[in-house]
Amino acid sequence: MLKRYLTPFYRFALGLLFLIILAACKQQSEMTAETQSAVSHTAAAQTVSPTPTSDQANSRKKPTPLPAIPPTPNQLTPTNLGVSSADLNGVVVEVWQPWAGDTGGVLKEMLDAYSRTNQWGISVQVQSFLDFGSLDEAMETAISTRALPDVVVDYGYQAQLWDASDRLIDLAPYVSDPVWGLTSGEQADFLQSFWSEDVMDDPTTSGSKRLGIPFYRSAFALFYNKSWARELGFAYPPHTPQDFKQQACAAAQATSAQAGNSDEVTGGWLITPQPATLVGWIYAMGGNLTKTNSNGYEFNTAESQETFEYIKDLQNSGCAWYDTTPNTMSEFAERQAIFVVGSLYDIPAQQEAFTEAGNKDEWVIIPFPSDINPVVVTYGPSLMITRSTPAQQLADWLVVKWLVYPPNLTQWVKATGTYPTRNSILGYLSENGVAGTQWHQALELLPDGRGEPWLASWGIMRWALGDALDELLSPTLSADQIPALLENLDSLAAEVVNQVR
Repeated sequence: MLKRYLTPFYRFALGLLFLIILAACKQQSEMTAETQSAVSHTAAAQTVSPTPTSDQANSRKKPTPLPAIPPTPNQLTPTNLGVSSADLNGVVVEVWQPWAGDTGGVLKEMLDAYSRTNQWGISVQVQSFLDFGSLDEAMETAISTRALPDVVVDYGYQAQLWDASDRLIDLAPYVSDPVWGLTSGEQADFLQSFWSEDVMDDPTTSGSKRLGIPFYRSAFALFYNKSWARELGFAYPPHTPQDFKQQACAAAQATSAQAGNSDEVTGGWLITPQPATLVGWIYAMGGNLTKTNSNGYEFNTAESQETFEYIKDLQNSGCAWYDTTPNTMSEFAERQAIFVVGSLYDIPAQQEAFTEAGNKDEWVIIPFPSDINPVVVTYGPSLMITRSTPAQQLADWLVVKWLVYPPNLTQWVKATGTYPTRNSILGYLSENGVAGTQWHQALELLPDGRGEPWLASWGIMRWALGDALDELLSPTLSADQIPALLENLDSLAAEVVNQVR
């Protein structure tokens, strides 16, 4: 509960609080780690790619056929990295990644293929972990013992923590290198909202640096029972918060009438304890989570207050119900909710839940409705390289380039059902039979994507935001207490930012 934090660190010394929150943060998993007002930094000229007219326009381009193996760099061109191809022979690259099972197997196959086919004699070893939390713990140990991997797949806020210990390299010189880097066209092929996320301020140079290359992104959006809505008289998904309330209330009333005298409130929007729920609605109301010109958060705003009041009103009106331990997929498949918040990762499980329930309803993916701009909340990891020797770092970079080479990245996003980070891949996907699926619907919403904050402290603050949602929906909290809740959330954020830099 947020109230355990909202005492002027009232019961705990700040140091103890920080340790407690950090311990909680280690429990993160792929479902919950999880893209922000992407931190708006301006990269140095060498890191900034030419800006496409728009991500949406580029997403409609058909891909240029590419060979399975990337072309060999022209080493007659001078390089700034001080490494030749001969220096790469026999280098072993250790990659740490947070997936076990089939997903981890797909990535290992891709990296095994690199070991077999690369022309420099580089080989790759893969270390798999159960989730991001397990990987983060292993990295903390590796940092203390200086037994670091070479390439790590993780979130940008973790990258900033590790960079503070000088364990990661700036990838900008590799991106811009005329021999081993990415061409201006290749840089422009990355969706710019994702490409900019890994560019951070560099206090040592008063410039910027790139800590990662975006690997993929997932998203939180709304799952919506379109068939049920049509039966209730709604021909279209909700476009505004007012539309959303109308449909949620209609579904709740229909469920209540069917249940007779039951006092149980179901049928409308099933609210689940995800930080992305608040993030999505705050964005949809036109708000931000981060301060414009500083490394910090700002929750006590008119837009956030409007969001909190809107959600509380839905609850008080009986149009939304809150369950901290729901079986969300089953509830949605059994018409106990017309809306739920879900991620791209939830799509296969939700499809299976409808099958198990014998429900033939059509359900679709929609953004958070807005009077300004609809929103899906994006999040996801990047590829980072640890500091070592020039030859090792170049070998690491070539492995990173392999993973984001469009044919390989296409294979990855098809296996995981996530968003690609390159425009050209949307063309590859459209040619491979995804039309009509919920994943395809989610891909169509990519222009509506807006990321979670990309600050070092976000790994902690996202949990605090989840606690704020829990506090908001407590039966004992009234609407007139919302301003105080937001003030306390700002106070907590300021203390966390002061300790996590």
